[in-house]
Order: sequence, then C-alpha cells, then structure tokens
Amino acid sequence: MSRMARAIRPQAICTVIGIALAVVGFVPSLRAQAPTNGLIMLIEFEKIEGIRHWERELNQRGLTALIQAQNNVLKEYPDDFVRLAAEGYTISGIDAEKPFWDLAYDEQFARMREVKQSVERITHKPMRVFGSRYFAYDENTLRAADALGIEYVLGRGTAGALATVYAPREYKAKIISVSNVPFAEMGTGSLCDYSLWARGSTGKEFASVVDKVLTSGLADLILVSHAYLGGQYTEWWRVYQAALANKQITWRSFDEWVSSVKINGQPLAEIPVNREVKYDVPKPAVPLEKLELLPELRGKKQTERTPTLSA
Repeated sequence: MSRMARAIRPQAICTVIGIALAVVGFVPSLRAQAPTNGLIMLIEFEKIEGIRHWERELNQRGLTALIQAQNNVLKEYPDDFVRLAAEGYTISGIDAEKPFWDLAYDEQFARMREVKQSVERITHKPMRVFGSRYFAYDENTLRAADALGIEYVLGRGTAGALATVYAPREYKAKIISVSNVPFAEMGTGSLCDYSLWARGSTGKEFASVVDKVLTSGLADLILVSHAYLGGQYTEWWRVYQAALANKQITWRSFDEWVSSVKINGQPLAEIPVNREVKYDVPKPAVPLEKLELLPELRGKKQTERTPTLSA
C-alpha cells in the first residue's frame, strides 16, 4: 500500500463515520431542535362554558391543563371541578381580591388557607399551586406556602416569553414565572388572550404574537387563556386551536411540564421580581358583547361582565 493511500484511508473512514453520525442525529450542528416544553393554563372568574369548551378540546387531544378558578366558580360548579380533577387537570387556587405584594404574613396565610380549603373540599385533592391577583407574591407568600404545604406560587414573568421555575434556597415552595407578552411597549403580562384584548388588540393581532412566540424555539412556555374569552369567542379560540396543533410544541400536563422545565435554584434575594401592571382597567378595541361566539355556544345566555382582573 502506498504512503498516500495509507494517509487517505483514515480520512475517508472518518468522513463516512461523520456522515453516519449526522444521519442518526449525533452531530450537534445537524441535530433537530427539541420541541418547546408547553403548558396550557386556564383562568376563570365567573362562568363555566369556556372551561367546558376547553375541556372537550383538550380531552380529544389527550391533554390536560392547569386551571385557576376563583372560589365563586368552584362553588357554583363543583361537579365540573370534581370531574376535571379526576381527569388529571391540576386545579390551582386564586385570591383575586388583592395582590399579595407587601401584605402582612398573617393575612396572606389566612387568605391562602381559605382558598386551599375551598379547592380541596371540592376536588378532594391537595392544592399544589396558588396565585394572588396579578400573580403577585413576596417572601411572606413563600413562608405561608411552606406552612400550608403548597408546592408552587405563581409569579409574573421575568424572562420575556420564556417560562421558568425558581427554587429559592430558603424555602420549599417554588415560583412559577409565567410567559410574558414579548413586547415591552405593551407592559408585562401573561402570554394570553386577556393581556392583548385588554390593551386594544384584536384576535388577529393576538394570533401574530402567539405565532412568533411558538416559532421562536423557547425551551419552556406557558400559554394562558382567560376561558370566558379564549374559550368562547371564535376569533380568539382559533388562535389556541392553531397553537394546540403546532408540532414545534410538546403540550404536557402540569406534572410533566414541571418535571421537564429548567429549575433555577438561587437565594431569594437574587430571584428577579416583576411588579409592573399597566392595564388594570381594560380598554378593548372590541368589547366582549361585540365578539362572535363559537357556533356551539350561540343561543346560550351569556352573563354581562367587564373584566378588570388579569394575570
């Protein structure tokens, strides 16, 4: 064998191995990007029709969601939440009366305990997630959560549209920092129908925002719907239908999502906090009563409402 042949053969072998590795996906530069770890979160303050519509759609797809329902809804429709909990939906409690920023520990503890007891009385399962108005929390919230055995506290987003979970080293409870609307001029708020509707956006504009986020390749995402809006009105619901069908997202149950999300363990003082609220009073371009209901909901009496609470 010539000296040139001996020199070429190892190089040729390496080339063949490189091609083979690329084909089976072991070369990082050629590996397909992992799908986004996605969670659907539903919020409801008044009625049940939007939640039921979401339930039908998710059940058909073999999916579940994190549901945050106010006490009045839980009490008015207990059978629905018994069923949802049995189906694997995670039911979160909410105290919507006031944000928990800078509230005394005793008040936070009492409010959280009341919410926890209400949720568990109906679902017969431990309440693992809690949020106050605007997903507000402070150190007293974490102290109270630990005392009550609540695993997660919801917080306003701190990393743009990227959702993340913080694990403060001083507490057992973790902070779920939700996905934000990704445009600074809008002010921060969860990536959801209400955040844009309340600030004058249309369903079409919401679709553009969601599409950009879903195609951006984020590792972890929480897509939120105020069910009385996104679960009932055609233009807004179509955005969620498209999102559920998006192959770039792996939609997971709450347990699967928190098992897959990146956990950031650090001292509480180093965890970023978002207290910005720019749209306390909604200023929609199209009021709810002017929106087109989904065909299957037409003819049903809808309660008039002016939502003033958001995440």
